[in-house]
Amino acid sequence: MKAMIPKFKPQIEHIYVDADVQETPLAKRILKALPKIPATIVTDRERFLKKAAGLPLSTGKKTLWLTFFKGAFLKPCPATGPDYLCCRYWVINAQTHCPLECTYCILQQYLTLPLITVYVNMGNVSAEIDPLIAAHPGRLLRMGTGELTDSLALDPVTHMNENLLRATSGKKMLLEIKTKTSFVKHLPRVPKGNALVSWSLNPDSFIRTEEHKSARLEDRLKAALEALKKGYRLGFHFDPLLMLPGWEKKYGELIRELTRSVPETEVLWISLGSLRFHPSLKRTVSERFPKSLITTAEFVKGLDGKMRYFRPARTEIYRKVYALLRERWKDVFIYFCMENKAVWQDVMGFSPEDNSHLDYLFHKNIARRFRDLDLPAPQRKNYTAGN
Repeated sequence: MKAMIPKFKPQIEHIYVDADVQETPLAKRILKALPKIPATIVTDRERFLKKAAGLPLSTGKKTLWLTFFKGAFLKPCPATGPDYLCCRYWVINAQTHCPLECTYCILQQYLTLPLITVYVNMGNVSAEIDPLIAAHPGRLLRMGTGELTDSLALDPVTHMNENLLRATSGKKMLLEIKTKTSFVKHLPRVPKGNALVSWSLNPDSFIRTEEHKSARLEDRLKAALEALKKGYRLGFHFDPLLMLPGWEKKYGELIRELTRSVPETEVLWISLGSLRFHPSLKRTVSERFPKSLITTAEFVKGLDGKMRYFRPARTEIYRKVYALLRERWKDVFIYFCMENKAVWQDVMGFSPEDNSHLDYLFHKNIARRFRDLDLPAPQRKNYTAGN
């Protein structure tokens, strides 16, 4: 991996600024960072939003909307129902949409406003973090910004993660910065502690056909090493695993490259999840990405209403990928994202009892492997359905 990581190149063609936020520090910072991109001050917010809602997503992904957010930034991960185990992650909704073009992205259906929206009052989230930690004594809370956006796709301009790093530094929680980019050069150096940068991984050929505008696998792994030097720990997400032609060989090559490049001792966790999507997304994919092959496999509607690979197929790909990882990395915590207990049992030989038990297992594993975090001793009684 001798090649240089590609530089950040903003793919924004127009900026709209809510008149109520034009004097905020973050709005000013963004406009200063993108001086050559046309900017329009919006005085009639409701009229603008009504018109913007009708824009095609391809246009929205090149348009930046700076506004404010009313309500709580911190929310529990929107799990898809009691039939699939959820790790009780906390989501920081500081931005919606991103300039990347992943064919399978659920946001194509989930969000009604197609614009890349940045909430410039997100600095207020720091006031939500301390009360949340206080409300859950003895627990290790995990939170991040990668649910409704890519955490780093625009961060070289917004520097929003820098504010979050300051707000969470030294606290008894973990901040995850999740991405498919290689944009880590701008990130500040941090004391080794509770911040990690994580990457979604897929074979390079799948990245080229299904994860448009994202970083190559080589660049993601090179960026991971750069983040490591800056003091961040690491995480990786094999999600979604894609059953495309040659998947077994290609995931094997990916895992060999990952485990050769990155030290296991710095990896907090790895998630496994298979392709899943709302039935209506199939039409969107065929219209926006006619060359994509992701919807050509056989799917069944799950108990959460999402289309999934048939369970025998899911189990097959999970077993292969899990075995390949465990062959090389014996100790790293590996978990399933939104899978049922039967799949856990079939692949790993055990299953968490419930969501709270899975949450506890994170704490137990991290406290054992990363003693410098000085975490409270993990106790099962602190992780109950109501806590």
